[in-house]
Amino acid sequence: MNAPPSYARLKKRELKICYDSATFMEALATIVILLHPLAALAIIREFFNQRKWRQERIKLSNNIRKDAILRHEKMGNRIFLYVILVICLAFISKMIYFQINNGVVTFSDLVPNHFHGWAGIIGLLLMIYLKQLGTKAKKNRQNKKPYGKVSNLHGRVSDVMAYLIIIHAFLGFLYLFTYL
Repeated sequence: MNAPPSYARLKKRELKICYDSATFMEALATIVILLHPLAALAIIREFFNQRKWRQERIKLSNNIRKDAILRHEKMGNRIFLYVILVICLAFISKMIYFQINNGVVTFSDLVPNHFHGWAGIIGLLLMIYLKQLGTKAKKNRQNKKPYGKVSNLHGRVSDVMAYLIIIHAFLGFLYLFTYL
């Protein structure tokens, strides 16, 4: 039920909320539901900045390249952590949103019932795979083993993810209108 809190509670005769309070709660619910997309936009920007590595690595000399590889790995680990936090933020913001609007949060409110929600979970699985490939390439490089194939696969998975992220963000933008 996406009715404003004042309507939902007046209909149930549980509690009468004045108009100002209901307006505040609706504004709060809107702010809460916007936290996930705004945080996600910041992570998307970082992800695409991270992908620039594929073009920049060719131009670097060996001394600079070693430092750049370390920065790339460090930023990749940060992005991985941020993605997990943004997904947690999505669930937490939905819980708060439904608590404000319905007074109760059910399991069915949290289970994704649309492609955007499931794509987020698929994206997390791809991020885990991407991190594993990056870690494997790092270990092979440190152990002086061939790492070109793993590194290339890491880049290709990143390419696929870039397209999926664009689709996911667009669907999230459309899905946002069901809340606002």
